[in-house]
Amino acid sequence: MALQLGKAIGRGARRSLSVSGIVALVLMICYQVLFVGSFNAVIVDTLPSEVRSGDAGIGFALPLSTEVAAGLAVFALLLGIGIFLVTARLLARDLSDLSSLPGNLFTRRLGRAFLSALVVSVVLGVAIPIGFAFLLVPGLFLAVSLQFAVFAVAVEDTGPIEAFRRSWGLASGNRWRLLALVVLFGVIGAIGGAVGSVFAFVSPSAGQLASLVINSVLVILMYGIIADSFVQLRGGSASATSSLA
Repeated sequence: MALQLGKAIGRGARRSLSVSGIVALVLMICYQVLFVGSFNAVIVDTLPSEVRSGDAGIGFALPLSTEVAAGLAVFALLLGIGIFLVTARLLARDLSDLSSLPGNLFTRRLGRAFLSALVVSVVLGVAIPIGFAFLLVPGLFLAVSLQFAVFAVAVEDTGPIEAFRRSWGLASGNRWRLLALVVLFGVIGAIGGAVGSVFAFVSPSAGQLASLVINSVLVILMYGIIADSFVQLRGGSASATSSLA
């Protein structure tokens, strides 16, 4: 099945602006604030006191001890994987269902899905940067071919290996169109980063918080577009899949 880019972008935006998209956005903002705030707290606590008092351009940091902040950062990082899983489930449904929030989307086989998504995230987090480091093309090829892996885990309850196979199969024959989406996401991300950096002139903390909110909005928009692409290529939404019953 050929991916219809215009439809994916238009309906993806509708998905991100739905009730499900707004809930996912709130979760994403909370996750990013928690992770960045605790991570920055660890960095600030390692700085000399005279540098620390001057803010050092670190940005937003939670007032926590190093040990607590480090533990919270690890927890937030793992929490983020769960939030991305839930976001995929929320957005990969029929458009008419996006105003509802069934409890099973937040709890169904979450432990197994979390472990699979953790493996997928680690593999992608290593393989794609290596591909970009050695040569741009391999990194792009992997980013295009494996971008549906998390959706396969979240929506279809696949394991890591099957998720990669599923994503690879869905991308087959549509990689140029999916590459266009990857480029679009890169442009959107760059614009969002530039807008967020303007607030840094007020203060590093204000700039980083603004960037977190803007980045969260853009992530949900991109996830909405990927979700619609996933639905198109698999031939149906999560709402119509018996495994989600």
